[in-house]
Amino acid sequence: MQRNARPLELARWEYLFDGGSRERVIQYLASYQNEDGGFGNGLEPDFWLPDSSAIATWSACQQLIEVNATKDEKIVRNLVNYLLLSYNREAELWLTVTPEHNLYPHAPHWQYTKDVQSKWMYNPSVELAAYLIHWSNEESEANKLGWQVIEKALTYLQQAEDMGFHEINNYQKAANLLQDKMGDSKKVLAKIHQLAERAMNKLPDTWGKSYGATPLDLIHNKEDLLYHQYRNLVEENIVYLHKTITTEGVWNPSWDWGDDQLNFAVAKQQWIGIIAINNQQKLQIFQ
Repeated sequence: MQRNARPLELARWEYLFDGGSRERVIQYLASYQNEDGGFGNGLEPDFWLPDSSAIATWSACQQLIEVNATKDEKIVRNLVNYLLLSYNREAELWLTVTPEHNLYPHAPHWQYTKDVQSKWMYNPSVELAAYLIHWSNEESEANKLGWQVIEKALTYLQQAEDMGFHEINNYQKAANLLQDKMGDSKKVLAKIHQLAERAMNKLPDTWGKSYGATPLDLIHNKEDLLYHQYRNLVEENIVYLHKTITTEGVWNPSWDWGDDQLNFAVAKQQWIGIIAINNQQKLQIFQ
């Protein structure tokens, strides 16, 4: 990690696995926060927009939850304020990609085009709404906005026939954070379970050959209903993770930036640290 990770990921690794300080994680994470409270500046390595964005702020939220950040901490208060100000009232969610993304180096999947929001839908808005609720007082403006987005996101969920695994992850995180507060929680979890099962790549020979969801991308602990259903595949996925470690002891991303290999070389190095943390967490949970 010391050779391959940014200071932020190194601080996260030390916090998660080596008894490191949560304050160091927050310190490095704060360096990506803008004056408006949102996050940018390449926090998500696949786009280098310096301005605040929903996706970079979503990434920051996940890392703040990881260190058990509370609503009273300055970094969280400013983030909540950003979410209130950046909510798009016409679309009734936070825009995933904006025209400004195209002005800076970025992976092809972050290219802004007209009507691109129909591709992303509630990725990451449903999860951002859950964080807004988690870090706000009941009856506050932030809390009410969070529930307003959750209500619309749940309507969309129940109507969906299939869904990309990243958006499924958003719903999984939101459901985990809100627990039984999330409407008819059994109905919600059943639908998420159904969509996750459909999105999962169940063919081990094809893992890593295209960008898609392996079992461990959708099954997050041994209490998950899908774990009991696909335990053998989870075990194969663990073996796969061990097999795909490079000689340097890390994992490479399974995607690239197409023709922009020069800038991808920088992003790839940054992703290596993030992927190492994600995979080590998976191995700790299931081994």
